[in-house]
Amino acid sequence: MPMENSARYWQSAARRLAQFVNLGWWLESWLTWVVSAGLAGAVAILLVRWMEGVELRWVWAALGGVLVTGALVAWGTVRRKFESEEASRIRLEDAMGLKTRLTAAAQGVGPWPEPAEKITWPVRWRWQPPVITVGLVAALLALAAWVPIEARAASKKRTIEKPSAVKDVEQWIEEMRHKDAAEDESLKELEKKIAELLERPAENWYEHGSLEAAGNLKEQTSEMLRELSENLADAERAASALRAAGDAFPQEAKEAIGGELANAAQGLRTGGIKPGEQLLKQLQQASNGQGQNGMGNLSKEQLEQLAQMLRDNAKALAEALANSPELKLSQCAGGNGEGEGDGPGKGGIKRGPGTAPLSFKKDETNLDTKKLETLNSQLDLNRIAPGDVMGVQDGKHDVDENAYTGSKQGGTIQNAGDGGAAVWQNSLLPGEREALKRYFK
Repeated sequence: MPMENSARYWQSAARRLAQFVNLGWWLESWLTWVVSAGLAGAVAILLVRWMEGVELRWVWAALGGVLVTGALVAWGTVRRKFESEEASRIRLEDAMGLKTRLTAAAQGVGPWPEPAEKITWPVRWRWQPPVITVGLVAALLALAAWVPIEARAASKKRTIEKPSAVKDVEQWIEEMRHKDAAEDESLKELEKKIAELLERPAENWYEHGSLEAAGNLKEQTSEMLRELSENLADAERAASALRAAGDAFPQEAKEAIGGELANAAQGLRTGGIKPGEQLLKQLQQASNGQGQNGMGNLSKEQLEQLAQMLRDNAKALAEALANSPELKLSQCAGGNGEGEGDGPGKGGIKRGPGTAPLSFKKDETNLDTKKLETLNSQLDLNRIAPGDVMGVQDGKHDVDENAYTGSKQGGTIQNAGDGGAAVWQNSLLPGEREALKRYFK
């Protein structure tokens, strides 16, 4: 074989050996980037699939960019370790037992050896570790892209519901306003109290103090509604009785029933929750000019109109609060105000004693032991302690000066005094008696 062919053969073999060695150095450094990019890419794919509004192709593009950047950085990092062609020639001639013939031929000292039929390479590729590493990374990325995952639900702002007591009162206000069963000003006062309760941050609505204040507001409101229904029923009953009373009905009885009607009307006008606007105007007109006789001198037409308006207002109130049976509102009897009912009557002249039946009832008698009254105070209700002074008010005794008619003789002593008796007597044991005798000897 010509000398030129031998030189080309051995120079190509040394160059190939240098390339194999340098490729191994680079691949070892780049696989570190592949593993890191694969782990980060799998997490990014899962995160993007879970989120909404981000396309997955941007993750693949970023992953490819990271791998290319890693390849360049790895080449720059291990470049100083690359093996030259002269070093590979020495490694090759050592593996094939050529002594220094290849180095001498390259320096022009001796001839190039004849090409070998088979080159014994000093290094061998182990493809299994890099192939397995790349395969695992690819499988991890494919699994992240394929595994079923539920997309994240649209984040909603956390809403804190109002306390149930507050929602109940708001529902009562809405229904009464819709049915026109109560004065609008009274309802606005309740809404103002609710607004004061809800001025606190929503996170504090369910604290003990806030829940107690909401419960008290609901109890006060329910008590005012019961008083409103009772006054409506009493006023309607008295108005119907006056309308049904004939000319033969004693004037004193009329005045007594008229007084009851006036008292009920006064309760409607001054209650915490007042009836509708029209009924208030009618009550005001009916009470004007009646003097001390209450409303006993109203005409039958006026009484009929008043009783009808009272029944209508009571009916509207009952319909508005139909979904709250726990309030136990009083119902207007209607009619002429006479007859027997479930409870005791009020009695009166020519009306019977009004005695109550001596039998057990399903519901307990309401003695107003749980009645709550509105507290008008400038103090913070959450900081009030038992015994705190709520207010000071000047007043005078109501003395009837005409009640004194002069001195009177007092009573006599029924029993004569014994005199000298001990204030109390002790029962002593025998030993205690002996000790006392020795002491007081």
